[in-house]
Parts: sequence; structure tokens; C-alpha cells
Amino acid sequence: MKYDISIIFPCLNEESTLDECIKTTKKVMNKTKYKYEIIISDNGSTDDSIKIAKKNKVRVVNTEVRGYGSALINGINNAKGKYSVMLDSDCSYNIYDIPNFIEELEKGYDLVVGNRFNKTSEKSSCPFIHRIGAKLLSVYSNILFHNNVKDYHCGLRAFNTKKIKDLNLTSTGMEFASDMIIKSKLNKYKISNIDTKYMKDKRVNKSHLNPLRDGYRHLKLISKLKFDNSILFRYLTTFIFIVLICFISLCISYLFNFNTHDNVKNSYSYYKDTNKVFFLNYSLKNPSYHVDYATDERMLSVSYLMNKKDVISSVIEMNYYQELQERIDLNSYIDNDNRVVSEYCRYWHGYTTLLKPLVSIFEVKTIYIIHIILFIILLITVLIKLFQYDKVLGVSFIVGLITVNTFIVPLCLEYFYVFVLMMIGILLMLKMYESKSKNIDLLFFILGILTCFFDFLTCETITLTVPLMMYVYLNIKDKNKINYKSIIKYIILWGLGYSMMYLAKWVIDYIYYGSSIATEIFKKGMFRVNDGIYNTADIISANIINSILFLFPFNLFTNNALIVVVILILIGLYNYIFYEDNKLDKLVLIIISLIPFIRFMILSSHTRVHIYFVYRALIPFSMILFMGVYRLIINVKKE
Repeated sequence: MKYDISIIFPCLNEESTLDECIKTTKKVMNKTKYKYEIIISDNGSTDDSIKIAKKNKVRVVNTEVRGYGSALINGINNAKGKYSVMLDSDCSYNIYDIPNFIEELEKGYDLVVGNRFNKTSEKSSCPFIHRIGAKLLSVYSNILFHNNVKDYHCGLRAFNTKKIKDLNLTSTGMEFASDMIIKSKLNKYKISNIDTKYMKDKRVNKSHLNPLRDGYRHLKLISKLKFDNSILFRYLTTFIFIVLICFISLCISYLFNFNTHDNVKNSYSYYKDTNKVFFLNYSLKNPSYHVDYATDERMLSVSYLMNKKDVISSVIEMNYYQELQERIDLNSYIDNDNRVVSEYCRYWHGYTTLLKPLVSIFEVKTIYIIHIILFIILLITVLIKLFQYDKVLGVSFIVGLITVNTFIVPLCLEYFYVFVLMMIGILLMLKMYESKSKNIDLLFFILGILTCFFDFLTCETITLTVPLMMYVYLNIKDKNKINYKSIIKYIILWGLGYSMMYLAKWVIDYIYYGSSIATEIFKKGMFRVNDGIYNTADIISANIINSILFLFPFNLFTNNALIVVVILILIGLYNYIFYEDNKLDKLVLIIISLIPFIRFMILSSHTRVHIYFVYRALIPFSMILFMGVYRLIINVKKE
């Protein structure tokens, strides 16, 4: 049987008020022209609620999943009326207002929501804290979704039954009220507000509402729906949240000062041997094995000097002893507060959040050991996962790591964290790929942000190129269609996250110190793009060639290495042109592997000076060379 109106009461142990609600509803509806039904959506009542409903000859539907939203969803799904009305079973809503709501629906509205915040409502009906919370959440939601609903949490509302069913609502708790309104707005339903009288409920039992829990669930739902349906909100809120976390974590690191003085002093003694300033030892004096502990010394100096000023100034300035510019031993300087200090504020110095606590407990030699252990654990975890997916991918990654002399990485603070971030990015990408997550874009956006936070312009692109290259490779292997626009989007988002994080640092510096420090930072940044000393074209060509020659084993026979590299590239191209199918998808892999060279071109002066560590960005280039040679061998064997 079909009805004009279905009236739905969610019910959980409402024996003290349910009878009155049903009888009043019948009294009101019997005076209208509408053919109606009353549905009691029971949510596991253990009192006499069901007996009362059956005594009043109304329909009862059982809802097994607990929750206000679950009861209403089940009631709506069982409704046979063209329109439906929902309200609570505690006599808090004015049942006599139901005809007014139905009248609005007949005017063409899809959803009519009651507004309890008016002069007719009883003052004692809603506790002050509930009223404030409901208003704030309503305002927040209206701002986010450009809506004009006065009371998102009013339990009296009427709607077109079919249209609300089409929304496929899934919220099981009190947040169902917001879910219905927001999704109606997103689907461009016509929404109307009606003032309704709200009264103190007559229930004997305690209210089912938990202000903190349910308020949080409303807030979470509203934010998630906006997050999923607004590109600007999605990325802006992610960025702001991460910036706040990063800045706060730097401030927290300031508090760690247990034994920093002695540990820093003893750490400088560790560097006293000049062999350790630039190389692990003289047997590895090739520039590609250049460790450069000078930056590590500088960051130890930063950790020591952080507590010489207030927390904000320390976090922004990141001061260090100026004598470090000459890369000399500072053992004799550590206790001399008259030594000149310089600011190092152009970077975020994110790894200070870990280094400062560590150096307050350990000397740097122990910290390197901790890094080695962590690095090995992460690397083994990544390799296990990669070999589970594809052996060629796992082997090519190993080849890439070998060519950039990765064994040095855990022994230098400057390089370490970007490699850690790369491996964490790989693990997250693999997990998201397996689950077919729709948030791959956020992964690369966040990787860009965190790379800027932790890294000092070493080989920063590996947090983009290596996970992205693996992502594309796995899609090709599994014969998934490659969305080229998405790949471009991920690259742009990584770059955007990186750039925005840099800009955030400069903005904070500017707000705190004014234009002078921002100008100085900008000058230092532009100097790394072009120092004006050498011809840009010459620098770029030299950067590209030298970075390749720094790779192992090419660094062992520099005179003929370039010829070998060219041969390997030609082998890969030969295989690509004459053997490979699906050329466009595989071209994407090649393009990703070339991204580091674009970086070498843009930051040409920085690359020239720091070629001994920026060449490590060529992991994907080494991987693609290996894949090209391997694939040719396999394809020739098949013939």
C-alpha cells in the first residue's frame, strides 16, 4: 500500500513518551487530507516500546545497527509515502507543526528543516552548551557549503522520500542530521527552513545525546564532506594542518635540553679528525663519496644555540657559529658565548625536531648508529614489499640505491631524512595502490610539504620521482589504464606542496622580523638559481654530465664513463623503439626519470656547488637504465 506521508520515529527505550507521540500524531494527521503511515524504527529497545507501538497499531521496523542515523535510515528505506516526516520519540518537537512542513514540500521543496532557535521554543528545552554547539556547527557548515539552513540538528524535518533515499545516506550516529542536509545541498535539492516550537523532552531515561562525542562526529563529517567535494578546502586544510604540526614540533624540540652542551662538545671532538670533514676516509676520496660533515656540525651548533634565545626566535633564526663557514673544528668554541653567530633561517630545519631531542641524550656518533639501524629496517621493509609486487621493480630499486652510493646516507644527517621520507612514501604508495585509494594526490602533496620541511636541498626530488615511478610501473604491469592528467597532477601537487611550505617559512619570518630578513632569504635563494659567476648554459651542461659521472660504477672510470652511459641509454632506446608495446605509458616512466635533470637546470648554481650530493637524485634515472637493458635482454631471448 502506498501513502502520501510516512511519519518516522526512531526509538530506543521510549516507553514513557512513545504512546503520547503516536496518539498526538494520529490526532493531527486525521484532520488532514493525507493518507499516512506511522513507522517506529526500533533500535533495540528492551522496555515496552514495541508493545506500545503494536497496541497503537503502527508499523514497527527493527534496526539492528545501533545509532540515531541507523534507525532513521532504516525507517526511510521502509517508508512507503511520497513524503516523509521524521521527529523524535520524546515529545520534544511540536507534532502540530507537521502539516506546515508538508505544505512546504508541496510548494516544490525537497527538504524542509525545522529551526528551534526562535522565540516560541521553551528556554529550558535545550541546555546552553548544546545550543551554542549546534549554532556553531550550523554556521560552520553553512560557510563551507554556502547553505542557509538555520538549525542543522533539528530532529523535525520533512522530505521527498525518493530523493532522500537516492542520497544513500550512511551516517549511523547523530551526525546523520548534518549528513542529510549537506548531501541534499551537494545534489542541488531545494531546501527550506521553518520555525518550530522546541520543548523540554518528557522522557524518564537519560538523553541519548553525548555533546562532546556527537559534536566531534558532526564536525568530522562536515569537514570530510567538504574535504571530499572541494579541491581548495582539500589541499588548503591539509597544508595548514601540516604547517601547524611542523611548527609546533619545532617549538617542542626546543624543550629538550637535558645534556645538550656536553653531547655537542663531545660530538665536535668526533669531527676533529679532518678526514671526517669531507670524506669517511681518504681511501674514498672520490668526490662522489663526499660526506661533508660541515652541515652536520652546523646543525649541532643550531641545537646547542637554540636555548640561548626564546623559543620562537630560536625556531625562526636557527643560529649557528659563524666560524662554521670556514669548516673548522669548534671544540674550543663551544663554551665561548662571545663567538659570532649567524642565522640559518632560509630552511625549515625540520630534522631538528628529531636531532634536538637525540643530541640532548646521545653524542652524534651514537645518533649515526641509530640512523643506520633505522635505515636498514626501513630499507628491508621496502624491499620485501617491492619484491612481493614485482622482482624487476625491487632489483631496479636496489640498482638505483647502489649507483648513488646509498651506504653513505645514514652517516650524514644532511641526506638521511629525505631518504627516510622517500621510503615511507614508497610504503604508503604501495598500501594505497593495493587498496585503490583515491587519495594518492594527497600523498604526493604531503610528500612535497614534508620534503621542504626536512630537507636542505640535497636530492629532494626522490620523494616525488621514486614513489611516482613505482606507481606508474605497477599500473603498467597490472595493465591498468594510465591517467596522464593524474600523473601531471601529482607532479604539480608535489611541487606546490614544496613551494607553499617554503613560502610559509618566509611568511613566518617576515611577520616576526619584517622585510629585511625576507629580502635576505630571497637573495640567498636566487643565488642558488644563478650566482652570476659562470655562464648558465655551461653550468647546466656540466651539471648534467657531472651528475651522471658521479654514479657508481661510472665514478671509477671517469675517462670512459660517459661513453658507457651513452651506450646504456642507446640500448634502452633501442628496446623501447623496437620491442616495447604500450609506448606512451612507458614514456611516462622515462619522463619521470628525467625530472632530476630539470632540477639541475633550474637550480644550476646550487647544483654546481653541491654536485657531490645532489647527484643522488638520479635514483630513478639509474632504475630506468637498468630496466631498459634488462627488458632488451628478455625480449631478445623471447625471439
